[in-house]
Amino acid sequence: MIGGGYMPIMARFYFDFYDAAGIIRDNAGEELPSATVALKEALEMVGQAVKDLTSRQSEGRIAVEVRDGEGPVLKVSATIETTSL
Repeated sequence: MIGGGYMPIMARFYFDFYDAAGIIRDNAGEELPSATVALKEALEMVGQAVKDLTSRQSEGRIAVEVRDGEGPVLKVSATIETTSL
């Protein structure tokens, strides 16, 4: 305890990135206070990847799988596709 305050227990989360090129495994991870915070990070990562794909006028499916020391916790994915009508 620092200054009499409560110190939250931090967990290490790993963010594995999936796209058409394959998988980029996160071997370092990041210490975060909760899976809710990890979800926010994963959503931001997918959002940036969507932005990158659309700026290149590319299509595809991307995903970020979040795991902790025990295994998968959650997955966020997006698909970018163009359909002519």
